[in-house]
Amino acid sequence: MPEGPSIILVKEAVTQFTGKKIIAVSGNCKIDQTLLLYKKIIEFKSWGKHFLICFKGLTLRVHFLMFGSYSINEKKPDRAIRLNSHLKMAK
Repeated sequence: MPEGPSIILVKEAVTQFTGKKIIAVSGNCKIDQTLLLYKKIIEFKSWGKHFLICFKGLTLRVHFLMFGSYSINEKKPDRAIRLNSHLKMAK
């Protein structure tokens, strides 16, 4: 089960994406993915077992449940992707 330290490691791994804009979103999550399109990531936060991606006027809360996982610039073909985002890397 992901606990505080695991979530902090996720937060540290994604800090490089702060200030980047989402240019594509896909996956089988239940949220309206169009809300994330063209949004600039302002900050990443952790709160208990929650991982937060903060945008202007919107915060996406991710809960990794019992056996949650994530990948950065890596494909895991044996798993269904819940949320996949592509970022514009040049400022």
